[in-house]
Amino acid sequence: MTPVSLPPVAMARTKRTRRAMTKTIPAIVSAGRKTKPNPLLLVLLLSLCLADTSGAATNPSLSPNTNSNTNANTKKRLNEETLNQNLLKMEYAVRGTVVIAADRIAGELRNGSKQTPTTTKKHPFSKIVYTNIGNPQSVGQKPLTWPRQVSALVDLPNEVGIDHPKAQELFPADAIARAREIKRGLGGHGSGAYSHSKGAACFREDVLSFLRQRDGEEVPTDIEDVFLANGASAAISHLLTALVSDPACGIMIPTPQYPIYSATIDLLGGRRVGYYLDERNKWNLNLEELERSLKEAREQGTNVVGFVLINPGNPTGAVLSREAVRDVVRFCSRHNLVLLADEVYQENVYDEDAEFYSCKRAAYDVGFLGSEPGTEAIELASFHSTSKGVFGECGRRGGYMELTGFDQTIKDQLYKLASASLCSGLNGQCMTALMCRGPSPGDESYESHEAEKTAIFESLKKRARIVEEGLDAIPGFSCQPAQGSMYCFPSVELPQGAIDRAREEGKTPDTLYALSLLERTGICVVPASGFGQEAGRYGFRTTFLPPEDDMARSVEAMKVHHQEFCERYS
Repeated sequence: MTPVSLPPVAMARTKRTRRAMTKTIPAIVSAGRKTKPNPLLLVLLLSLCLADTSGAATNPSLSPNTNSNTNANTKKRLNEETLNQNLLKMEYAVRGTVVIAADRIAGELRNGSKQTPTTTKKHPFSKIVYTNIGNPQSVGQKPLTWPRQVSALVDLPNEVGIDHPKAQELFPADAIARAREIKRGLGGHGSGAYSHSKGAACFREDVLSFLRQRDGEEVPTDIEDVFLANGASAAISHLLTALVSDPACGIMIPTPQYPIYSATIDLLGGRRVGYYLDERNKWNLNLEELERSLKEAREQGTNVVGFVLINPGNPTGAVLSREAVRDVVRFCSRHNLVLLADEVYQENVYDEDAEFYSCKRAAYDVGFLGSEPGTEAIELASFHSTSKGVFGECGRRGGYMELTGFDQTIKDQLYKLASASLCSGLNGQCMTALMCRGPSPGDESYESHEAEKTAIFESLKKRARIVEEGLDAIPGFSCQPAQGSMYCFPSVELPQGAIDRAREEGKTPDTLYALSLLERTGICVVPASGFGQEAGRYGFRTTFLPPEDDMARSVEAMKVHHQEFCERYS
């Protein structure tokens, strides 16, 4: 007979049973000398002992590695069929196929292996140059000193921070004073406690101060209309959640656009209504195109409820004129569309002949903001972020949404939606406040803070020219001026052989191109197809955030690669 091997749990149980039996059976036998033992009781005890020994080997429920309720042939409850199909449909290009490949290669380089999984050929580069996403500090931008000093003091317990005897030796007086002011505004709790769901009032007051300085004291503002959020993206998601009430709801979005809009609309089950920007006219808006897009969507049964404006543009780098912004405001008012004004790059304007002009100011200038609440002729939501500008504090997840012209009922519902997440991160709220209100003239840190901001801005401006002019000079490339934001969006002529190969491989042609660029140069860009473009156009989006030398080398590498790519597929 083959001996039975028991799992550890069953072995332990068997040993305990045997020990019990060695005590129980002799006791019964001893008692039987005085009184006759019950034979049935003896048989029962022996059978229990044997059952405990053999049952563990035959009963799967006694094995610690087996679940008797699990059927090996049963599918997982959550699979591609049961998954929310809107999530399956959703795509987010800036962290898509090319970036996944870049991360894999970066891992190989970090591990000292310069060989790909499929070939013995070494990578012809020593690092990945990530130009796929607007993440300044990940590619070398240093954080601004004063905001980090204040943030550190807000985070630290008082005894080792603002009240430490040597605090004045480590931190400037204005940083200590601001941190002390913030801690008072947070009720003495510091940054570790929940705040109001719209954001701490002291931080929202700083946002109001910024808005009044930007748009003018005469433009109405209200602290209850400001919501602090985990970056502009979270606030955009909240507003779109409120707007897309059924599958027939559509949102007008620019083509090309930043994929947060297409991804969120898809996730919510709404409809994208694209309007084309005019590449031949520096990616400007065309009112005829807006009317065409809206009319066509309505004829197809779409209930168009909102309009997205990204200014300065992502991915285009365009900065709209005052009249163009006013045209959009009038268009939205005329057609009763909620205007979502994505203005996160408002500090990133490099063209001397361009300027940022907010939708809020435009609405005031055309007479759409009444003197009394509820009399506005437009519903406008404006967004800003600490991730862009010269702060580049992407990881802090700070930003705000300002509502203008919405009914109180809707503001209450958006407040409820924000409350479901309790509050946005306090570090992000704090950084938003410091972005909106920095040190004042005459403060100890004012000049150094302004000098740091200027240095970052001027370097961005220089890098914008390097990339824009360098790409536009490559035969087969066309790149519109980068008037603002952090991106260039060139169009690239591709040989028919590359287009055919991409179709064979189930890729878009510019994805094939971007993967080739990555594998041969180490430069990671985002295929233009991820942002939307006219049929037959191909290209990519690149930031100009890496250091100036890296960007200059990257442009030259792109030139060499394009020539080689065209020869390969001609």
